[in-house]
Amino acid sequence: MDPGQGTSSGTQKGAKKSDKEDPITLIYKKYRGVKLTLSKIPGLVEVLSDAEDADIEGDEPECDILCDLSSSEQDSFTESEDESEVEAPAPPRGKRTRPVPRGPKVGDALSRSNTPPIVDDFTANPGLTIPKPTTALQFVQIFFTRALVEYLTFETNLYASHIIHLVSETSRNQWKPVSVKEMARYLGLCQLMGIIKLPTMRMYWQTNKLWHARFFNVFMSSRQFQRIAKFFHAYNNKAVPENNSNRLIKVRPLMAYFTKKFAEVPKKELSLDEGTMPWRGRLSFKVYNPNKPDIYGIKLYMLAEGTSGYIYDFDVYSGIGKTTVETVMGLIEPLVNKGYHLYMDNYYNSVTLTEKLREVGVYTCGTLRLQRGARKDLQQQAKGKLASDTTLHRRKDNTFVIVWKDKRIVSLITNLHNADTTEIQRRKRICKRDRTTGLELATVNKLKAICDYNPFMKGVDHFDQMVKDDVPINNIFQDPFLLFMSRRKEVPVK
Repeated sequence: MDPGQGTSSGTQKGAKKSDKEDPITLIYKKYRGVKLTLSKIPGLVEVLSDAEDADIEGDEPECDILCDLSSSEQDSFTESEDESEVEAPAPPRGKRTRPVPRGPKVGDALSRSNTPPIVDDFTANPGLTIPKPTTALQFVQIFFTRALVEYLTFETNLYASHIIHLVSETSRNQWKPVSVKEMARYLGLCQLMGIIKLPTMRMYWQTNKLWHARFFNVFMSSRQFQRIAKFFHAYNNKAVPENNSNRLIKVRPLMAYFTKKFAEVPKKELSLDEGTMPWRGRLSFKVYNPNKPDIYGIKLYMLAEGTSGYIYDFDVYSGIGKTTVETVMGLIEPLVNKGYHLYMDNYYNSVTLTEKLREVGVYTCGTLRLQRGARKDLQQQAKGKLASDTTLHRRKDNTFVIVWKDKRIVSLITNLHNADTTEIQRRKRICKRDRTTGLELATVNKLKAICDYNPFMKGVDHFDQMVKDDVPINNIFQDPFLLFMSRRKEVPVK
């Protein structure tokens, strides 16, 4: 055979010994470098058994043939178990004379598709399910109902009856069961102490000082306040199991009560983020984070509305091992199969979590750490140098993983948007001819996913800002908690 047709002299010499060698060895020589499963080798032997030696020594097969012969690793494992008794000879080693042609990877055409994802309609009915309150007192009574005050009164008196024999005789003689009205005033004064902040508790009842607030003495004496605080309770101690591992068992009834009340007004766009409630006392699950404004405190996972910052649900980090996926799925569980849109940052997002939420009818968008499920080729491209306004994306079913370069590289995951961009106007620093810089309006391209992520991800941050706002002292009588304590006419309301 002519060597110019693609055969080598070594191949011609091997043809003389083809009648002495095993046909399977000849097939390995011919198709070395190609993945062949044991189930397909006998079929090739039958097809090639009647062929001449010259046909075996012909040119290498085309790419289409190689693709038909190859199969996935899963097929190779399953079929090899069925035919484990057949021992195939080891293929001869040698250097490749040319690269083996490879077919396109399965799913590449789908992974680069930019077709918009399929998003179900929003079927929930957000908003108040009760008549809209008209006064500040009615707004407060939506959450602080009479049933709640009666429950706290009962648990406080029950706890006092359990340990009253352990206190001193003086305290035992002074104790009287708390009434519902006294409990309501106690809760109101506790809320008021969060607005008027004094170094010690006794300073709130001092009458001959500049910081005197006369309404504390009007509603309750200092001794009565301290007696209620000493026995204040929200859970029966004798109902706690012996091997209890729930560190929040004594406040779980209150958390469940308020969560049920909060869940009556959610909108379509929700944001999930963590927050810290300041606390420097003794607590086993107190966290320390030097990067937060409140270094010591209790960590909360909060699910809030994307625009108003209204908290829909929350979960307290109590130091017990719980994965991020379990935390998110637990918070979003009451809202499944209603078409809600959830925005999260890269602390929570992953390809696995996005797919699980999509299965229960919740759509997500947010930043992503690429090592949490993104394809390897996209991770390598993101590490390299990209020109400004460059967009790379990969798609898996309904999920998009997008890498966008503006001033720096931003990676996102979404099943609400595709990789399209839109033109926006923003201030951009421009270098002028006189070597000075200035801000001018410029038209730039921006991902649609980022245009939705930025405003809707600020829900928890907006809540933190409202909590941190200080209430002026001259508006203290407008505080609704003071109105909740009593309707006495001597309380001036401006």
